[in-house]
Amino acid sequence: MNSLVQFFQTSPVPPSNAAHALWLIIALPLLGAFVSGVFGKVLGRANTHLVAVGAVAGSFLLSLLVFWVINDPLTGYAIGWDYGTWFKAGSFQVNFGLSADHLSGSMLLVITGVGLLIHVYSTEYMSHDAGYWRFFAYLNLFVAAMLTLVLADSMPLLFVGWEGVGMCSYLLIGFWYDDPAKAYAGRKAFITNRIGDFGFLVASFLLVLVLTSLTPSKGNQVKDVDAGAALSFKMQQKGTLAFAALEDGAKALPKVLADEIPSGPLKGMKYESALFVILLLLLLGAAGKSAQIPLYVWLPDAMAGPTPVSALIHAATMVTSGIYLFCRLSYFVVLSPMAMNVIALIGATTALLAALIAFSQTGLKKVLAYSTVSQLGLMFLGIGAGAFWAAFLHVVTHAFFKACLFLGAGSVMHGNAEEEDITKLGGLRREMKATWATFLVATLAITGIVPLSGFFSKDAILHAAHTTKLFRAGADGALVAADGGLHLAYWLGVLTALCTAFYMMRMYFVAFEGERSADAKVAHAHESGPAIVWPLIILAALSVLAMVHGLPGLMHVERNGVQVHQTLMENFLDPVFRTTYALRDQVKFVQPEIETSVPVAPFVQAWVIALVGGAVAFFLYFKKQGGSLLDSLEPLRKLSWNKFYVDELYTAVIIKPLTFVARAAHRVIDAVIIDGLAVRGTAWLTTRTGAALRYLQSGDAQSYAAIMSVAVAAALVWILLRIA
Repeated sequence: MNSLVQFFQTSPVPPSNAAHALWLIIALPLLGAFVSGVFGKVLGRANTHLVAVGAVAGSFLLSLLVFWVINDPLTGYAIGWDYGTWFKAGSFQVNFGLSADHLSGSMLLVITGVGLLIHVYSTEYMSHDAGYWRFFAYLNLFVAAMLTLVLADSMPLLFVGWEGVGMCSYLLIGFWYDDPAKAYAGRKAFITNRIGDFGFLVASFLLVLVLTSLTPSKGNQVKDVDAGAALSFKMQQKGTLAFAALEDGAKALPKVLADEIPSGPLKGMKYESALFVILLLLLLGAAGKSAQIPLYVWLPDAMAGPTPVSALIHAATMVTSGIYLFCRLSYFVVLSPMAMNVIALIGATTALLAALIAFSQTGLKKVLAYSTVSQLGLMFLGIGAGAFWAAFLHVVTHAFFKACLFLGAGSVMHGNAEEEDITKLGGLRREMKATWATFLVATLAITGIVPLSGFFSKDAILHAAHTTKLFRAGADGALVAADGGLHLAYWLGVLTALCTAFYMMRMYFVAFEGERSADAKVAHAHESGPAIVWPLIILAALSVLAMVHGLPGLMHVERNGVQVHQTLMENFLDPVFRTTYALRDQVKFVQPEIETSVPVAPFVQAWVIALVGGAVAFFLYFKKQGGSLLDSLEPLRKLSWNKFYVDELYTAVIIKPLTFVARAAHRVIDAVIIDGLAVRGTAWLTTRTGAALRYLQSGDAQSYAAIMSVAVAAALVWILLRIA
């Protein structure tokens, strides 16, 4: 509490005070979750809403103050506080520390800002639910876990937040657990994420082995002694897996990439191979949280949860975790061009697959869910292209328009007796004007229409994928082109952009234009209340205003004697990626195009793509032309409707075989060996032995005395014989 008083009384805020108060940003929603969960029923609805919303509002205000502090050059654009050793095992040490820089500071504002709007929205949307107090407790806990993830200054603490959002997603997706389908969706999300978490853990273990092999030690002569010594000092000071230590480890890697690891379990493995494996394992972890192939299947089913949960998961919290992780570890990514190719291909393939599935879906939230998977794939394409700032810019813009879309879908359902089938809606433009206007703005933003934010962030990713060149070190040390995968990923991304414009405008035209179906649950829709409408208006406005961060040519920076054009976001994140850019220029594996002028042609191309996709949807679903074309594509529509049978494939190849093995193991190992032999077998043996010995225990004292006499006489005879 003293730190909070000192934090507000000091003006301007000293960096040390701001850093020391970082824990309060997490503590407030954590306290809100405790109060709502334990005392919610006693407090009543209004007080529970006040506690939950107030906790996130407090975190938002503190995040604004932290953001103000880290924008001061005197702080070095970053603040942090180390609370001491968390745990230690031998030479492995983990400190409990929090830090904030431009990357995590921006995430703080997105999480708490969008999260606050979702909390306000939920006060009306969930006002009649019997479990309102439990809902707000889970919602606050979700925000606290995500804040822990982005404020963590080490991999182990980040993993705590990583697991926290996974647990909260299980609780919220399966919130209505009395419905078996919704409970199953929660379990599916939880189990799928555990697969990714395994990859995260193994990658962390391998990082420890690689880092410790880079430090000066007996029998281990590192090539870069200064870098190795700096790494060793940082590991002792901050912890083995602190991000500061990982950054120093990345600095020590370029000179040894082609060398073999000299000691430890990875002895004989080349550093470049070890780094490639680590990045692929991290990609597996990110694929679980950020819904990429092969672990994307949980996210569409997450629509089983309440609509505010969908907005929070898809826009402001959980699904952005994987992008944040790779941005935080970007200094490792630029050292492995082969991993970048894989990341780009996985992202682009996921983006296109999800977009094609969205073509035929009829549920509002279902279309938006596959849209989220698709947009996340584009972000991973940006990571694979080395355009980390562009990927993060799309995280921010996507948070605004996707939250607006999901909350807009919830408003539609709220005003239509929970109807979300777009084929049964229609005419909403005339009956829900506020919802219609905000939904249209967000739809145009994700479609990529100028001058909305989604246009600039999406085009920045595609432009980087098109112009960036990747190389790898050849056998003779010379650079060899290695960007074939990135080129393919670019064309997949372009096709995804076209598909996005089509399926989003299809959804808009069917749901908001035309006439209402006779099968609709209600004849006329009604507009939602102010607690729902105002968050929609704010998010729609942010979907427009966020374009400022992506406008090209606003910043002019000199790099190697050349005036380079940058966006506000690229310039803003420069301090975060300073080491990444230095390593990129050192190894030259990633060579982006230097922008000395505003790239007009790519913007025109991106706009044309959006217009073409929207025009096709307009022709087919607004003008209702081309019915024969749709009829001829019916087999493809069914394939898309059934999600290309991916779930069925997983069931046949993975789930059923594992279920068979589990049941067989139960029948043989558990029922026969453990229960039959180990448990019942020992009981049977004891029973039979006791039954046999029972005949020797008659209870006749004279018989016992006679037997003892015979035994003593036999003993005496034996002794005499031995003496003789």
